[in-house]
Amino acid sequence: MSQTGKAIQVVEPGKFEIIRIDIPQPAPDEVLIEVRACATCTNWELNTWRGQDIFDRPDHPIYPQNPGSPGHEAAGVVLQVGADVTQLNPGDHVSVYGSIRGPENDAHATHITRPADLVALVEPAIPFVQAAPLEMAQCAVRSVDLAGDIEGKSVAVVGLGPAGILHLQVARANGAGRIVGVDMVPARLSAALPFADEVVDPGDADALKAAVDAGAQIAFDCSGSPQGMRTAMDIAQEAFHVFSVPSGPVEWGKPEWLRSLPILPYHWRGDTQVNCLRRSARMLAHGDLDTRAIITHVLPYTKYAEGMELLGNREAIKIVFEGWE
Repeated sequence: MSQTGKAIQVVEPGKFEIIRIDIPQPAPDEVLIEVRACATCTNWELNTWRGQDIFDRPDHPIYPQNPGSPGHEAAGVVLQVGADVTQLNPGDHVSVYGSIRGPENDAHATHITRPADLVALVEPAIPFVQAAPLEMAQCAVRSVDLAGDIEGKSVAVVGLGPAGILHLQVARANGAGRIVGVDMVPARLSAALPFADEVVDPGDADALKAAVDAGAQIAFDCSGSPQGMRTAMDIAQEAFHVFSVPSGPVEWGKPEWLRSLPILPYHWRGDTQVNCLRRSARMLAHGDLDTRAIITHVLPYTKYAEGMELLGNREAIKIVFEGWE
């Protein structure tokens, strides 16, 4: 096996290079994975590409980015296992839990290492392109878990990007009653429709008023925008769950106080990420989850900049990168 591989490196806002990297060696508790597909995390990816930090940290992003950053939704094949690894074998198909080396990530690369207890087995029949977004799916699984028992409850999801469409699917799998999706992008509404009882364009004042008047017991915001969060809060009757990373403030005032509406952030609560990753892999295998609904483009890494333009123009929902030519 060659001792070097490839990775993208965002060297400055709006500019990337494909570079050579040394293939890492797995530690005793790690596995070496040949990455076959890596999906975009839309918000993080675009912010990094534009020179903005998703978490508003001072002096971030740092350029050049780490090789492979900001990729963290990856699937591939185990090539080598560390001396202490017993639960995985070379040849296994796996999906990985995001980053373990801080916030910069590393999976837009041909090879990565991960602790064996931070990967999930994937059925060999499932294409790597479809398995790559499982890292995002595990976030949706965990987010819906935090809402508790939603059996028979009405659910609204505002913001129908990749996370929102996955929330619809997980809510349905968890037994939710009536499910409504809200977004202003026609392509997203179309992609979400198979997983919701109704989709609403907030630009349609009458449809939006009807959705707010009908309400939903549980509302998830996956938009991050103040307008989207306000809409989710207006619809929510029992609880407002914020999955997104907020991009601005939203007012919680007397109407919310009068109906005792709690605001519940996603953050790092609930089941472990790797357990949710493995659950999402099983859901994908059993047909309870369909990641094809959120993948609009599959591109080689030579077209990484074109991919960022598609995301920025909202012409793509999620892009999966595979191949280097």
